[in-house]
Amino acid sequence: MRRHKELRKISEEAYSIRCHTKEMLSGNLDIKIDTDQFEFLGALAEDINQINSTFNSYINEISHVLAHLSAGNMAVTFSKNVLYQGDFLPIKNALHKIRHSLNCSFEEIHKLSLEIDAMSSHVENGSIFLADNTTEQAALISDLTETIYDITDKTVNNAVNAEAAAKTVEAITKETEIGRDYMDQMLFSVDKVKSSIDDISNIIGLINEIAGQTRLLALNATIEASRAGEAGQGFSVVAREVSKLAQKSSEAVAQTTQLINNSKAAADESAKITKRTVESFKNIQDSIEGVAVLCKEIADLSNIQAENLKETSAIITNISEGVQSNAAYAQENSAGATNLSNISDHLKKILQRFRLLGQKNTVVIDRKAEEAFTRELTNTLVAKLFQATTTQAIDRILETEIEKHKDIECLYIINGDGKQISHTIMNPKIIVEQDENFKPAMPGEDYSSKKYFRQAMKNKQEWYTSLEYISKATGNLCKTVSLAYEAIDKETYVLCIDLLCRF
Repeated sequence: MRRHKELRKISEEAYSIRCHTKEMLSGNLDIKIDTDQFEFLGALAEDINQINSTFNSYINEISHVLAHLSAGNMAVTFSKNVLYQGDFLPIKNALHKIRHSLNCSFEEIHKLSLEIDAMSSHVENGSIFLADNTTEQAALISDLTETIYDITDKTVNNAVNAEAAAKTVEAITKETEIGRDYMDQMLFSVDKVKSSIDDISNIIGLINEIAGQTRLLALNATIEASRAGEAGQGFSVVAREVSKLAQKSSEAVAQTTQLINNSKAAADESAKITKRTVESFKNIQDSIEGVAVLCKEIADLSNIQAENLKETSAIITNISEGVQSNAAYAQENSAGATNLSNISDHLKKILQRFRLLGQKNTVVIDRKAEEAFTRELTNTLVAKLFQATTTQAIDRILETEIEKHKDIECLYIINGDGKQISHTIMNPKIIVEQDENFKPAMPGEDYSSKKYFRQAMKNKQEWYTSLEYISKATGNLCKTVSLAYEAIDKETYVLCIDLLCRF
């Protein structure tokens, strides 16, 4: 009989151990066998509790380290209370190796980031300077091109005008030659007039001599008529008349001589003036011919200069196009350098999310303040949720509350059976980076196997804080705070708050 009781007790203890080991196999490491009620298999039950505790500590440590490494905290520390033994030592070594490798890689990336940042700043400054200078050069060359084109146009006009002036001067030269011929003819005519006046003067001299001889003959005739007496009276009258005629001829000759002398003086003066005019005309003609030659040379040189300026304009146009292309390339380069600088800034911001070994921790975590915040938040939410028992009512409260807090990733409510009753209310201020493993939890999802649900239901009225983990929704390091509360319908609900973690 006693043997039978012992066997039954052993069987009960073995069944209890088996039930606990099944829970362990299903992933529930929160259980603990109450060995005080065991008589025969107490040592085995204690060993199982120890195994469960060891596995739990290993899993918690591994989850903690991997979660922090995933979030970028390469300075995550290992717990001194977790002792890896036997076949578990490679796990510890692997974790240390992962942390060391990632830390070294990110240190190298950080150094390269600083170099890239310095280079991008240098390139950006150089590109901006080059772009500004090239743009300014392009503007100056554009102005120079316009000036050259303007000069070319004016030079072409000057060449045209010079050719027209040359033709005009050539025509004037021809007219001058005709005028010179006329002046030569006029000079010849004046010489002929002067010669004629000289001839007339000689004739007048002869006439004057004749008049003198006539007066002498008249005088002699008068004397002879006086001697003749009565018979010479008629001859005396004739002699007087001849004397008078000779006197008048003398007077006319004197007047004519005066006039001829005046004409001769005028002719001499005209001849001198004409000679000077002819010489002046010759000088003018020589000057005009010189001007014509110069105009022809100017026209020829202007045409050559115009052609050279056209070639220069074409060259400057090519240079301008090249400079403008360089300016566009420099601006594109500047934009690329700016983009590189932006990429470098973005890389720095990304690297700022990682904390390396030996790096000073700029985030100071006040655990007391964090606990006070958690307590105040859970109490506030529980008070507001007391009257809400439907999905819609609960969602409205959670949506209103989450907008007040930047460090809450999401809020949701689970009923006493482990089923989610609300929607998962994500913080609108946090960007959701979904991966292929993430889908938002909906009402009806089963959370009964979650540790934070079991602990909340086990220790009612006490909030539970889970280990830190990587959120599938955002990739942030988070932890879940859960608290079981009773609503107005007397049902038990679990408030779940996913908080962002700082490191």
